[in-house]
Amino acid sequence: MLPIVEDVINGLSANPKRISSRWFYDSVGDKLFQDIMELPEYYLTRAEYSVLELNAKDIFAPFARDKQINIVELGAGDGKKTRVLFDYLISENRAFKYFPIDISQNALDKLCNALKTEYQNMNILGLQTDYFSALKSDALNKTENKLVLFLGSNVGNLSDQEAPAFFTELFSVLKSGDKVLIGFDRVKDPEVILAAYNDAAGVTRDFNLNLLNRLNKELGADFNLQAWEHQPEYSVERKAALSFIVSKEDQYVNFSLQNKTFHFQKGERIHTEISRKFDADDMNLLASKAGFKVLDNFNHPDPLYTDSFWEKP
Repeated sequence: MLPIVEDVINGLSANPKRISSRWFYDSVGDKLFQDIMELPEYYLTRAEYSVLELNAKDIFAPFARDKQINIVELGAGDGKKTRVLFDYLISENRAFKYFPIDISQNALDKLCNALKTEYQNMNILGLQTDYFSALKSDALNKTENKLVLFLGSNVGNLSDQEAPAFFTELFSVLKSGDKVLIGFDRVKDPEVILAAYNDAAGVTRDFNLNLLNRLNKELGADFNLQAWEHQPEYSVERKAALSFIVSKEDQYVNFSLQNKTFHFQKGERIHTEISRKFDADDMNLLASKAGFKVLDNFNHPDPLYTDSFWEKP
């Protein structure tokens, strides 16, 4: 993964301009995203929480003979939904170890400290790095009986080209018998989807614009946040919600530390995020292309959301 400086400069030099959503998450961005997950419009967290709560027994049924279950979470965040799984395992007196992986050290520290307080005997090892570096590390490379969690519809942030490559690489670093649980936001009423990225309180707007504030602080940029606005849209054809930061005027932005200047025309957009939505065929195709066997699909009753359960044969 490119460091933030190189990635951002490359993205703003492209046409059309873009900045990866991975850079949303500084300490302010972490807090704003926690606030987003509590919003009435943001159905994803509540839907997935319900799916996990209803299906925890079935998720762990294939691990019935294992002395210890090793739970690896990619992009752990605040671990709110994962606590449903912890609580189930504790109620069944099952031994487990938790490996949260996150690019944000701030989010990881908060999560580990909170879990050590809530679950005083929890066996936990946080890994601050990218997903595949963690899975290839000494801590996880030889670990068996893994349940890898990729929740929160994080897969939706990957493009049509990136998602198959991601799961192919994930398949390559897992051992035979390892399981994967992936959260997929389902295709549904476009108005319901768009509202989740354009809430009435403006928290998602603040989250998106905070990216510019981070670039000002860390890269010496001089973005005037008042000259930019948040613009979400939903593409039925692409089955994706898209987020942009749009220039409200003709302007120049300087990156003093890199000696770079970028020109933005009025109405010009920086693409910051894609959040793809999936139907059953999309999910099954991703699994089969990478080599995974689909064990089950745990669906929200509506269905708003699915946690798909895969295994490496």
